[in-house]
Order: sequence, then structure tokens, then C-alpha cells
Amino acid sequence: MPDPVENRPFVKVDCPCCGTNLVVDAARGVVLESRQPGNIRKEASLSDAQQLLKEESSRIHEKFQQIVETDKGRGATMEKKFKDFLEKTKDEPAAKPLRDIDLE
Repeated sequence: MPDPVENRPFVKVDCPCCGTNLVVDAARGVVLESRQPGNIRKEASLSDAQQLLKEESSRIHEKFQQIVETDKGRGATMEKKFKDFLEKTKDEPAAKPLRDIDLE
């Protein structure tokens, strides 16, 4: 983006380490402006953190209950399929296993 005042290109960059916003003159390689972000930890309070922990805990508990219910249903389905398969194969004779020598 060209700067309308000086007609020089500049680049806006966010530092990945500290989050500082930098405005750099690309032609000269000079930092024109630097703004440090506000400290998020200083702005947060313990009551906010406690509320977030409660919400996260309830979300995890709900997800766990969903998984348990799904697993219960899956177990019953698998049991039914196993019994059906067992009934179908009960009257059939056992198949002769293949040996390596039989394949030649």
C-alpha cells in the first residue's frame, strides 16, 4: 500500500511472538510505528476465569455423556448383529481352512 503523504510503500505486520503491531517502511527498512497490545491477563478477573472453567467443565461433561450414550447403543447393536450371525452359521458346517500347500 502506498503512503499518500510520502508516496512510499509501507507494510503493516503483527509480531507472532508478542503480538506487537508494526508499521514498516519497505523502501528504507525502518519501523515507523510500534503498538503493543493490551495485556489480556491484567484485564481478566478471577470471577471471569471461574465462570469460564465452569462452562468448560459442563461442556466436557455433556460431551462425555453423549459418548457414553452412543457407546451403549453401539454395544447393543453389535450384540444383536453377533447373535444374528451366530444363528445363521449355527447350522452350516465349518469350512475347511486353507493351507499354503493347497494353494500351489
